[in-house]
Amino acid sequence: MTSSIITKKMIAKSLKELMETESFHRVSVSDIMSNCQMRRQTFYYHFVDKFELLGWIYKEETKENITDFIEYEKWENIFNQLFGYFYENQQFYRNAFKVVEQNSFNEYLFEHTKNLYIKIIDELSVGAGVSVSEEKKSLLASFYSHGFGGTIRDWIHNDCVVDPSVMSSLMKMIIQDQLLLSLRQSANHKVEKR
Repeated sequence: MTSSIITKKMIAKSLKELMETESFHRVSVSDIMSNCQMRRQTFYYHFVDKFELLGWIYKEETKENITDFIEYEKWENIFNQLFGYFYENQQFYRNAFKVVEQNSFNEYLFEHTKNLYIKIIDELSVGAGVSVSEEKKSLLASFYSHGFGGTIRDWIHNDCVVDPSVMSSLMKMIIQDQLLLSLRQSANHKVEKR
């Protein structure tokens, strides 16, 4: 890991720590850098402003928790990891969800979970022996990605009262039952049209 990435991670960790108790809008660049014991100018070597830093956190952490695992990890395990991650970082995300001006977390989460859902659809359709058009696959992946993002937001706003393992199990059950059913019905619908 380069020293630039290490520094960015330290600055990001500082913002996340501060957002455990303060809203994003109350935290200044000086607060962030004082908390991680670095010079204020160092911040500007890496980020234009705190909004860019927040976007970098979203991008890096969704990548680290989703994209980096898509190719070699079972999708079921990715959901376990995601709910565990959001549970551990719930206060940060509770405050982060309130930032709507720019660098919306929903955009980053949607982008990465859509890719995850495409992988899931590919696996389920092969397992069920059905063919899914790219258009239908993209539509289903978008639909479920938006649903996942809303579920995460609601869960965090409700203080994560449902255990992360239960949330992950429920999400996997929905995928196994509803998404697989949708894929099968889509295949049957094509047969009936002929």
